[in-house]
Amino acid sequence: MRRSIRNILGLAAASAVIAVGVPAIASSASAATATKTASASSYDYDDYWGYYYSKYYDGSRAKAKGHVWEDEDGRFHVEGKLYDKYSPGWLCGYVQVKFENEDGDDSTYWAKKCGSSGYRSFHFAEEDVDNIQVRVCYYDNHHGTKKYCGRWNYVYETDSE
Repeated sequence: MRRSIRNILGLAAASAVIAVGVPAIASSASAATATKTASASSYDYDDYWGYYYSKYYDGSRAKAKGHVWEDEDGRFHVEGKLYDKYSPGWLCGYVQVKFENEDGDDSTYWAKKCGSSGYRSFHFAEEDVDNIQVRVCYYDNHHGTKKYCGRWNYVYETDSE
């Protein structure tokens, strides 16, 4: 009999905690959402992208992820992290970021990460941008060439109206 009373009292106490705690959790979650929305609205465009991958080489792939946004002056920024895990020493992770304007002129930037410990951060910016693409490859240090590239991924495109 004592065990069942303890179970009932425990259940009642747990119900009371849930009844009191759920509104507090809901209000803090909505406050966090409002804060994130307010900070994101300070940019005309703000989005996260990735992971994007290179093609496989011997069971390993380079990968990258990041963030793209437009600042108050109309410059577009692409920043991210490039990882190179488990590749042989002569291959390095390699990310390319291509900014293209409405005339079809493009500017391509790159970052390289060799070795499997950690990541390499990158940040590029351009003005007068209609679209931005990212792709991840391996870079062959012996031959000085890109290899095993993944596909180009659009991380920003202007609205075509």
